[in-house]
Amino acid sequence: MSPTLRRRVLASELKRLRLSAGLTHVDVAHRLGWQQGKVSKIESAKQGVGIDAVIALAEVCGATPQQRERLVELAREARARGWWEGFADVLPTERKVYVGLEAEANVIRGFAAELIPDLFQTRDYAASAMGRGASAQGSILERRLELLLQRQQHVLEDRETEFDFVLSESALHRASGAEQQLSRLLELVARPEVRLRVLPFSAGAVPVEAPFSILEFRQNAHPDIVFVTGRVDCVYFEEAPEVAAYREALAELEALSMTREDSAAFVEEVVGRGAS
Repeated sequence: MSPTLRRRVLASELKRLRLSAGLTHVDVAHRLGWQQGKVSKIESAKQGVGIDAVIALAEVCGATPQQRERLVELAREARARGWWEGFADVLPTERKVYVGLEAEANVIRGFAAELIPDLFQTRDYAASAMGRGASAQGSILERRLELLLQRQQHVLEDRETEFDFVLSESALHRASGAEQQLSRLLELVARPEVRLRVLPFSAGAVPVEAPFSILEFRQNAHPDIVFVTGRVDCVYFEEAPEVAAYREALAELEALSMTREDSAAFVEEVVGRGAS
């Protein structure tokens, strides 16, 4: 389990323990002499928590020795550094959360509007997509590319992650001059763990515009989480109604899309056009 996921599991278990004790944030903060907002930040994983603080929280909330031992173990392991920590210069906080959770997700679902999903991008395609802004030049661009390639290695090659994506037809046409990228995409859709559906132009207006990903955790008892990616920021949603809304939107997109088999044939057709 990655340090990011351990921190979030720890936060969730601390919240569950407090609620089972019938205590409010104010109750706990008052008993520990903390500022009122500290407990809330710890439980939402927005603030780190040391082992001493975990022990104090466990005692206030009446944890059993077994519960306390597990919480301390999680706190100790959560202090480890993930491999992505070395990219702090090109990885804002919200995206760091995403990369840390992506590394442990069992299933990644989502919608890609104008670009090929980044985990499926070749280096040249990614460099072209990243390098359009003045802020993504030189050494910064190289660092961002290095980060992407390491993410791909960890998620695509080192783990058995499943992918289920809806890809806009426009993204394929925008990549029509990048034969290596389209060939790479064709290789990936042939893999059993990759399910890709193409959303054709004929589908008309769709319920969402911004690309998003839903990360699912089947084995680690962590709630599924949605990330909506913008050009400069990344927003995440983890409340059940919010996640359900994006699941519904993805289901609508899938209903408007080609089948998996037809999508693979369409990608192959686009590759053929580029080669001719």
